[in-house]
Amino acid sequence: MNEKIFCVIDVGAGSIRCQISEIIPVLKHRVKTLEYIIFPLSIGMDTFLKGYIALDTVYLAADIFNKIKLKFKEYKIPEKNYRAVCTSAVRDAENKQFFINHIRVRTGIELEIIDVNDELYIKYLGISETLKGFKKMESRGAVLVNLSSGNVGINIRKNKISLFSSTLPFGALRIFQLFSDIEERVKYRAYEQYINKLILLLKKSCGDYGKISTVVGSDTSTGLLLKIFNPEGNYFDISSLVNLYSEIKTMSAEEISARLPINDYDAKILKPVLYLYISIMKSVGARKLYFSNQNFSEQLTHFYIKKTKEKKFNKKLVNYFFYYGKKFNFDDKHAKQVLLFAKEIARSLKNILAMKPQERIVLSGASILHDIGYYTNIREHNEHSYRIVNSLNIPGLDREMLENIAICTYFHRNGDYAASKGTAGSEWHARDGISRILSNAPGGGVGAKIAASISPERELTIKKIVSILKIADALDASHMQLINGIDVDVLDKAVKITAAASINPFLEIKIFKLKSNDFLETFGIPVELTVKLDYE
Repeated sequence: MNEKIFCVIDVGAGSIRCQISEIIPVLKHRVKTLEYIIFPLSIGMDTFLKGYIALDTVYLAADIFNKIKLKFKEYKIPEKNYRAVCTSAVRDAENKQFFINHIRVRTGIELEIIDVNDELYIKYLGISETLKGFKKMESRGAVLVNLSSGNVGINIRKNKISLFSSTLPFGALRIFQLFSDIEERVKYRAYEQYINKLILLLKKSCGDYGKISTVVGSDTSTGLLLKIFNPEGNYFDISSLVNLYSEIKTMSAEEISARLPINDYDAKILKPVLYLYISIMKSVGARKLYFSNQNFSEQLTHFYIKKTKEKKFNKKLVNYFFYYGKKFNFDDKHAKQVLLFAKEIARSLKNILAMKPQERIVLSGASILHDIGYYTNIREHNEHSYRIVNSLNIPGLDREMLENIAICTYFHRNGDYAASKGTAGSEWHARDGISRILSNAPGGGVGAKIAASISPERELTIKKIVSILKIADALDASHMQLINGIDVDVLDKAVKITAAASINPFLEIKIFKLKSNDFLETFGIPVELTVKLDYE
């Protein structure tokens, strides 16, 4: 077996692509393409029209995978040295599990359905690595359009932040199928109406949409345009796209394939491709459509082999968290204070906590976003924080980590002040400690339902982070930043936090006592607070 050979299989809407590559370790894991094979198969024709993959298409796919298995033998590819991913054509099919199981049984190849957000992020990484001048484009404001047969992925970026990221059902083949029953000479009008809806959605969903000036295209759509045009640089001019669209918009697919050097499948999707790009370019005032020459199979190969990651990604995540916090009008000063205290506690207690890098990210996210729910409702704001955070889409952030952040924002509030006095109906109210909720998950309450979704493997992570978050939050309970800084000392029988303050922080002291019990239950050692006033 050759450990240096790696294969990526991309199951798309119009074809199954197989890229076999060689890893060259001495050149910083440079990847050399040995063979790239495209097997035409219109899985999307089934899914986007019928909602399922027809049985004869499943059989044809199995035959293709058996041919790919022969390539495994030819190149002596080890069983572990491949990834086979499915995008929207399989992802959106009602019988996707049958399709995946049939391929596994017939060929032994394990298929995985790639998450839409992961797909979009991998394509972004590919563009950022290969498109010359992309950093400047991104800093000024760019919309990345990953237009495939099934969906269009939109990633709007400015100043190293993703302002909007989503995958929407505006894929070229999907649009063609949606309006397949309309007369050919007026079909383009239906395409235009549908695509104009996308532009309205983007403008409403991204407040900074008007500040974007660059459009970057990728995926099979730019590959199609390359077959037609022969651009000198890495962009298509809008006038060329508009002229071609005007020429072919009333033509049938048969007439288009006879007029241009493309096959029947490409002819069917060309009009939606052209108009979608033209519309987005006009909406932001862009004259050029930039593109990367790297296809999705190459992007997947680099991602899996080279473990491509966004540079300084963990630091950028903090910017993302603050961006979303500001979007929901959170208390910026309080979030910064809680983050500061949480990081100092985690740093001082690193031997006790033994936190993984992923857990530190969750702690930062929960520290910044724990009160984001105030935007929706002051009462039960932690429940709203949980729902808002869980609905976010941060490119590159693992979904489980985002869920962990959401869970921690929910549990940060329990044991609040007025409830200890039995104040019914107050916005302050008591909840059971995190340990008791997690150990008694069954029940009808929101907390119990959330706890029931937490696996035993994740439970310790949640407990650790909530224990620290509650203490850090208590140290700025008044939201007035009365405590200037803290020192954390680990003694034999207790963890002692000494807080420096200009005036006596009465509320912070009270809330600290109510929220410190989780720390004891989680780590087996109590935490104590001493306040040292500046004039003492």
